[in-house]
Order: sequence, then C-alpha cells, then structure tokens
Amino acid sequence: MKFNTPWSLLAPLGVCALLAGWIALSAANLQTASFSLLVYGLANLIVYTDALDFILRLHVRRRHIATAPTEENRHLSIDLSAALPSGARQLVPVRPYAIIASIYNLEPLLDEFMDAFAPYRDKVWLISDGSTDATVLRLRHAGWRCFDDGVNRKKPGAIRRLLERLPPHIETVLVVDPDIRIRDKSGGSRIDFERFIRDFQQSGAAAVCPRVMIEPDGFLARFQAFEYALAFRIGRESLADYSITSGVSCYRRSALERALAEHTHSVYAEDLQNALILLSHGERIYYDGRLVVSTEGPGNVRRWFSQRVGWYYGLLKVYVERFSEIWRISKRTPFAMYHFVIYLGGLSLIVHPLKIISALLLVLSFISGFDNLFLANLVPQNALINPTYFIAAIGSYLALGVFALFTVVPKQERAYIAPIVPLYLFYALTHIAPMTVGYVNWLAMKLWGRRVYRDHYEPLPSASTTLPLEEKTSLMRKAS
Repeated sequence: MKFNTPWSLLAPLGVCALLAGWIALSAANLQTASFSLLVYGLANLIVYTDALDFILRLHVRRRHIATAPTEENRHLSIDLSAALPSGARQLVPVRPYAIIASIYNLEPLLDEFMDAFAPYRDKVWLISDGSTDATVLRLRHAGWRCFDDGVNRKKPGAIRRLLERLPPHIETVLVVDPDIRIRDKSGGSRIDFERFIRDFQQSGAAAVCPRVMIEPDGFLARFQAFEYALAFRIGRESLADYSITSGVSCYRRSALERALAEHTHSVYAEDLQNALILLSHGERIYYDGRLVVSTEGPGNVRRWFSQRVGWYYGLLKVYVERFSEIWRISKRTPFAMYHFVIYLGGLSLIVHPLKIISALLLVLSFISGFDNLFLANLVPQNALINPTYFIAAIGSYLALGVFALFTVVPKQERAYIAPIVPLYLFYALTHIAPMTVGYVNWLAMKLWGRRVYRDHYEPLPSASTTLPLEEKTSLMRKAS
C-alpha cells in the first residue's frame, strides 16, 4: 500500500523531539540516591515481558523462515509447499467456495461495501442479522444474495444459520466483516485471492488466517497499524499450524459447522472460541500473510476504548469457559504451551495486576521527571518515584520498537508507522485501562450479573435481540 505523509506528522515528530529533550535534561538532574532496583524491575515489567515475548516469537518465526524453500513461503506459519502435492498447485482447480458475512443496518456504508466486493459478487452470500433499515431491500434490489429471517442472532448464530442455507456443493467459506477489503497485488498482497483459496483447500487444514492491516485514518490508526503488524507478522506467524483465526478467516465448511455447533454464540472473542474448538479436536489452523486484507480502525479514542474492553472481556470469558480445550492444545508442542498457558493465561491474565502497578509507577516517574526538570519540587523523590524508571522504560521500548520496525513491518509501511514508534510506550500503557475494565466487567458479571462499563458489542437489548446467557440472567434478576 502507498501511504501519504501529511503535514500532520509534524505534531508527533515534535512531541518525539520534546520528549527526547526532556529525557536528556531530566537525566542530567537525576538523584540516584532514591533508586531502588526492585521498584525499577517492577516499573519496567511491561517492557520486559513485551521484549522477551517478541524475542522468543522472532526466534520461532525465523525457524519457519529458515526452512522455507522459497521467498513466498516466508510469509506463512507452515511449510505449505510440503503439504501440497508436487505440481498440484497448477493442476488442481479451485473447488467451490463462498464469501459469507453477517450484516446489520449497513445502509450508510452499503455503497462502499458493494463497490469493495463487486469483483466477488457471484461468490458473496449475506445474511441480515435483524437489520431494521433498508439494507436488505437495497441489496436485493441490486441483485445481491441476502437472506433475512428478521431475527438478531449475533454474528456466530447468524453465520451458522447462513451455512444452513448455502448450497451443499460449497465446501470452503471465507467469513468476513462488512468493513473488510480484500487487497490485490497492487494493494499489498503477494498472491491473488483464488490462489489463496486453492492453497488452503489443498492444505487439508481447518482454517487459515490472512494478514489484517489497518487502513490509514488519522493519528490513532498509526499505532494500530504497528500493533496489527506485530500481532500478525510475529504473533500468528510464530504459531505454526495452531494459529488463531480473526474477523476475516477462511474455513473448511465442515470445520466451521462443527465449531459453531459447540460455540456459545457469544460475540465476545468469537474467533478465539472458534479456533480453540477446532484446535482441541486436532484440527490445524495456519497463517498466510501472502494475502492482505484491510479493515477500518475504531476511528476515535472512545470507540477504541470500547473495542478493547470487549476484546479483553471476551479473552477472560473464553479462557475460563474453554480452559479444558486450551490445556489439550497446549500439549501439542512446547511453544503451544507457552502461547496458550504462559502468555495468554499468565502474562495476559494472572500478571495483569502487576502490570497495573507497573503502569502507575511509570506514570509517576514521568510526572517526577517534569517536576525534576523545572525544579518545582512538588513531587517527592523516593524509591517509588524516580525519573530513572521512565527514562529506562522508554529508552528500552524505543530500541525494541525500532528493531521491530525494521524486522517485522513491511518496507512500504515503515514511513507511515515510524513517527509513532518513540511514543508507542504511551500506547502500551494506555492499553492497561481498557484491559482492566474488560477484566472487571467479567468479574462484575459473575458477582452481580451486570457490567461496570457497557461496550458497543452488546447494545441495549430489544424484544428481538438474542442475548448471551449471562445477560439473560442479569435481565431476569432485574425483572424479579
């Protein structure tokens, strides 16, 4: 993809310059007598865990690359050429497939959706998840296939219903969200879409996840672009054939039907739940970064916060409910044990209270740095509050970010992401807030049957809305 470099980049670059000056001047006035090695380690916990995780995944990823016979296979989490019969790629035609999506009140963005999927129109099958506007009418008038039962089942339930309506000869389905855009070779993909489908069909896997990238849209999107590059090109690419699906993933139809038959049909972490069900049954899921799809970011901080609250509420919810499946998956390989038990269960969930403390210490250290710089003496200097902690954290995170920029981010995206790399520690610290709220939401639902914060994944219930079990229980308690 080609990214423009607007004049608005002067703002983040200016902030980076001021931050560098602040670090230099603050370091010159440090009082090392109040330094504590224990507090220093705790304050830098976020930095250390992210750095160690990155290094480990980079090592595992490089092992995949070392065995890749061609440059093309360097963007896969498995050696796909070994799974395909010799010469089959050219001889075997693409078997029937469909692009399926659940839509809800899409009318404001309907023209953009139809333009984006016009090249695949004959393959697209849609189901309205209880839309109340003119979405279905306009789609049908334009000649698109769109089923409508007038019921809001949420995405997993709607997709399951749509699978029941598909012709039986369709054996492969690509599940997409309406804001997904499939990129061709001029837009960042290395292979065409049908090549992606054909390779997947011949692999014998249950599902495959392409690379998802954020479309350029403001300052916040730059942080998310870096975050998604790390999540897919390091995270999923390191997971071999026990990867995780995303909002856009290709499934063997029989595998998706099996997953949705055991699914709770909750919208929270729905893709993670699909993956855990399939992997626990011995199925294989791999990552294919040769195909790139793009999606819109939340657009503003409020929407971003709500999105992340829902993500982490869903992570804890699914992790607890599906722990038996997670334990079976973790026995596959040592790295599977690391990802599903140590990383997801330990570093993401159990260690989170320590990360809250780490974030608070870094914020206090940051404030102390300004106090020390201007000689205001408003913030006490002691072992808990020392500018050294933040200076060390942002310096280490900057080094990690620059290294990741040149080893993980594609060349054509580096200029777009580079200006925010010095500020990425602030983004990581800000992440602690929605993570905490998401986890507290899960705990509040268990204890009191209600959330402390309502995210946008679960709108206010109506008569036609099908709610998850815990929400139904909450409403019944209120009614009684």
